[in-house]
Amino acid sequence: MKKQLLLLSFACFLFAGSQFSFAQSKMEKQKVAIENADSSVKKNAEKVINLLKRHTKLDEKQKTKIYDIFVAVDKKMKAIETIENTEERQAKQSKMQVYINSKLQQVLSPEQYKVYIEKQAY
Repeated sequence: MKKQLLLLSFACFLFAGSQFSFAQSKMEKQKVAIENADSSVKKNAEKVINLLKRHTKLDEKQKTKIYDIFVAVDKKMKAIETIENTEERQAKQSKMQVYINSKLQQVLSPEQYKVYIEKQAY
């Protein structure tokens, strides 16, 4: 009887331990997903900022505003990417790009915006 109780206790602890490790690994995956989402926003903003820094002078206020623009549209862009209808998705992406361009036009000087539009085509 003691052996059975000991064996049952061991099995319970083994099962509980595996459940705890599974929960921890799931939490780690969620943290990585959140970090990757944040990094994609940063990558898009940094791409535009670096492009403009190479060709024009960009001050800190402009950098912050550009980053804020990309953070603001990130959730909308992710929602657009989930649309299965290709024509509808492309139409919404085009509309979002027009919105981004209009916001950037408000932040950038005419010379900087011209550089952005020219280089964005590539």
